Amino acid sequence: MNDECGGNFDRACMSRYRKKRYDASRSENGQFTFIPTALLLYGASSFLYELMPTNGGPPDLATISSFFGAKSDGNGGWTHVPERIPDNWFSRATPYTGTDVTAEILAQYLAYPVAFGGNVGKGNFVGLDFGPIKNGQWSPASASDVGCLLQQVVLAAVPNTIQGLISAPLSALSGIAAKINPIFAQDFGCPAITV
Repeated sequence: MNDECGGNFDRACMSRYRKKRYDASRSENGQFTFIPTALLLYGASSFLYELMPTNGGPPDLATISSFFGAKSDGNGGWTHVPERIPDNWFSRATPYTGTDVTAEILAQYLAYPVAFGGNVGKGNFVGLDFGPIKNGQWSPASASDVGCLLQQVVLAAVPNTIQGLISAPLSALSGIAAKINPIFAQDFGCPAITV
């Protein structure tokens, strides 16, 4: 990541880094998959430049390496040290909301849009069809599009996630949707999804 960012872990660099990781994985891994939950990787990388800078400073190598527990060995390699909150770190002046995260997911994704789907053997990529994604292609126009896709992912995964833990009658699944739908409706204007 530092090779790509050169010590400045901002949105532009993290977008390029996500794209390079995608390209390498799709090219080299016969079992590579990129499904909608992978959008959370973009959200996680936004934490580096939105939450880790110290006292208004940049998301630099010293800050990020302390967070990841990495220390340069002086020879181009890294050694593991205990992870810690960066020195001189302070909370953001404003909360980092779900709406903020989805805006960053959108910005990073649109910088280098990639196809959703997976490899069926090395070099044999098959595009995904899911909700607004058709043959692996997705064209989000707003952070709300990101939020509503994530709502679909969460509610599509609920039956599989709780299977085996409980015998999920329809009323239990509907109850979960009743809790989740209002959150996505309020923050992103998403329509309710019935399970």
